[in-house]
Amino acid sequence: HNTSSVVSMSESDTAVANAPSVDEENQILSDGVTQFVCNDIGALRQQQLELQLPSDYDTKENDILASLFGSNEIRNDFFHNILGSRVAYFPRPCTNTNNQQQQLLKPPMSGFDLSSFYDTNDWISLRKRGSQDMLDKKSTSYNDLTDYIAGGGSAIIPVIPGDYLHDTKEQIDHAFGVDGEFGTSMNIYHSGPSAVALNIHYDAYPVIVLQLEGRKEWIIQNDNFGEIVNDITDWRNVTLTEGDLLYIPKGVYHAATGDPEHGSTHVTIGLP
Repeated sequence: HNTSSVVSMSESDTAVANAPSVDEENQILSDGVTQFVCNDIGALRQQQLELQLPSDYDTKENDILASLFGSNEIRNDFFHNILGSRVAYFPRPCTNTNNQQQQLLKPPMSGFDLSSFYDTNDWISLRKRGSQDMLDKKSTSYNDLTDYIAGGGSAIIPVIPGDYLHDTKEQIDHAFGVDGEFGTSMNIYHSGPSAVALNIHYDAYPVIVLQLEGRKEWIIQNDNFGEIVNDITDWRNVTLTEGDLLYIPKGVYHAATGDPEHGSTHVTIGLP
């Protein structure tokens, strides 16, 4: 998956300036789990293809999807009530109805080894504010790459056979009941301080985002779904920290900025 629609920087900057903070109206309690949930996507619902999961997925205990979402209950609630209908945020740790932190399963991925990807992957894309170049290892050493990231650049890395995270991707594909060309996509976004890899855009497929390292600030469309970006009047902010999960349906505008001090690494899983 690599299809998205990107708008100009002036539109992106305006959206960032006008985006309000998350407030109590944007939180719901579902099975005792606090979630940030945007408005129903309305007109975009008809564009969402319903994911056909294995019939017994909600009977499996602590599988990789439960690990991804944090628990069997959160996994089931997502697929039963949220998928295809609205943006949702799943923090780690989360808070239950008694205002106590709930113990969650360990995420299936954490941390990031850039040097390993540099050695095994020839499809690393370098991004700054929407500009794009492919990494040429003949002219760009590993130290050059780390300097580029430290200077506010981003590396977007598709997980392919031979990468150390490819086995995890195959496990997720198996849990979804898909494989090969019909499987998920998995892209790592490794960004330096205050980096913006992509201007405000929407994806042509639903995505699940898992924060691996650092922090990332997101702005997300919350009204006038299916309209052009200039018609959007309501944007929501959410900050992802390590282990947090974010779901964005197909067609919903969004953008993200890396932490100003330490940068950010997240993985985006594109659903088939």
